Amino acid sequence: MNQSDLAPEWGLDHFDPWDRRITYGNIWEIYKKMREKGPAHFSDAHNGFWSIVSYKDIKAAARDHRTFSSASGTSIGEHHSDPSTPPKAPIEYDPPDHTRFRKAVQEPFLPRKMEDFNKGIRATVRELLDQISEMGSFDIVHDLAEPVPQEVLSKILGFDEETKEKNRDLVLKVVTADLVAKQQAWKNFHAFLREEIRKRQANPGDDFLSHLCVDEFEGARFAESELVSMLAALALAGHHTAINGISSVLRRVANDSIRNAYISDRSLGTRIVEETLRCDPPIHLEARTTTEAVEVDGVKIPANVQVALLYASGNHDQAEFPDPERFDLNRAANQHLSFGHGIHTCFGMHLARLEMNIVLDEMINRFPHYQLDGPQIDSGMVYGHHMGWESIPATIE
Repeated sequence: MNQSDLAPEWGLDHFDPWDRRITYGNIWEIYKKMREKGPAHFSDAHNGFWSIVSYKDIKAAARDHRTFSSASGTSIGEHHSDPSTPPKAPIEYDPPDHTRFRKAVQEPFLPRKMEDFNKGIRATVRELLDQISEMGSFDIVHDLAEPVPQEVLSKILGFDEETKEKNRDLVLKVVTADLVAKQQAWKNFHAFLREEIRKRQANPGDDFLSHLCVDEFEGARFAESELVSMLAALALAGHHTAINGISSVLRRVANDSIRNAYISDRSLGTRIVEETLRCDPPIHLEARTTTEAVEVDGVKIPANVQVALLYASGNHDQAEFPDPERFDLNRAANQHLSFGHGIHTCFGMHLARLEMNIVLDEMINRFPHYQLDGPQIDSGMVYGHHMGWESIPATIE
């Protein structure tokens, strides 16, 4: 079957988020067909799992962490009985462990901390735009979206330039790995993280990673394995989600009607960012495992099975968002699911929004008439749960 032969009905029985035939061009019809057919669907992929597809049911499941547990993994087809895929903290833990990890790792990402990042992010973006001004033609993904979150995360963790590049390379290998290659990719990445942890333990600085390594949390220091788990989650979450969010918002604002509206009223930036996140969510789904049999809107799902919470489908649910495929700047009540919901809501969401808003603001300040210039190449579904852009060529002229 060719990519073009992936019919929308495929999702009703055979949905597989690792299938590289999924693209930005076909996934929305697949989700739509699944929502029209029913609230939950069984797939025969990966020894069988269920997908929840409607907004209200996804939200309810995400709130119910006792029934829909994260402790067995949050990627379809991965199970933490496999020692090659240790859990990532805090997202792949349930309370009370989740609570301890989240309290420790979320500190730099709280809303009150965002002003600390504003100046640094703007300086980074302006430097990148200086480089773009000399290039004329550029790629939104590679030349602008990718360097920003890498720079921010490196400053939080205290990485120097060489370490930042090594981290970037290893993370990229993890997030683009398939189910076969992922084991070695994770092994290499974990070895790098252990090395950085041991450096901080021997010679701590004033960066966040040093504090995680040497401070006590609830009366004890974190073990090395716990530190690796938290750093792995931080590095992954701060990589593809922010890159995809920044790329998508600049792609959307290249549309003349959206661009002109924003230029006329800069207060629309927040609505543009939120509607971009709803329409083009970087994370499409997360897995949970049922701890008991459960009924979802009349559909019975057994105990001890994996369930995909299809956030991206919920974002396009007609029952919650009228005319969901339309990018609507007047969509005031926009409670999308792009950062998840419940206790596992993304703690980096404030930073991601800040990055998207600043890049948009600075881009329009500097190059208000930038244009897309060539085919936009999406990533397809990567690592079984996220989607974004490989390349968005553009020009400032």
